[in-house]
Amino acid sequence: MQSLHAGLGQALADFHREHPGVTVRLRQAPGGDVPQTLRDGILDLAVVALDTPHLRGLTTRLLTKEEMVLVTAPTTGSPPSGQPVTLAETARLPLVDFPRGWAIRHEVDKAFRSASLERATTFEVNDVLTAVDLVRHGLGVCIVPQSLAARFPELPVRPFTAHAPAWTVRVVHPRGDLPPAVAALLRRIRVNDPARRREPAPRRS
Repeated sequence: MQSLHAGLGQALADFHREHPGVTVRLRQAPGGDVPQTLRDGILDLAVVALDTPHLRGLTTRLLTKEEMVLVTAPTTGSPPSGQPVTLAETARLPLVDFPRGWAIRHEVDKAFRSASLERATTFEVNDVLTAVDLVRHGLGVCIVPQSLAARFPELPVRPFTAHAPAWTVRVVHPRGDLPPAVAALLRRIRVNDPARRREPAPRRS
């Protein structure tokens, strides 16, 4: 993911201090590619936006779950930050969107389908900073997780009245015993996430 799990950097830094002889290789990849890459043994674990806790042959643990919000430009006469907005109102605004295949785009598309609404994408960009810059200049609005919106406090944030897209982040790894280094890093990722929640253990398949 692109900078959407705040606890990961701290977890990696703590792990590196405790285990300086272990090299951790990190890469970003489309979320849809992750499960099979884990099953094939190419990855040891992944932090991924994933709305299902059940994946064949894999174990998942919930890290964070939150609603997405609408980020708007700080212009005079705009509704104040915190004022609720509907998806129908949002559909009539110029929308800064992300490409298909992105987890944010998937959840936003799903929310509009659930509300039986169609929308037009005015801008489609593949990085968060460009999306925010377009919003900052008043060219459009953007739907993002609350935790991401909080990184740009100058931009007004409006919650949705209903059908808010959900943002769910999980850590995923193959079932069974993990190599010691992987298990140690996994413990760090869980410790460094302040918003982790408990959920039922995944079914075996």
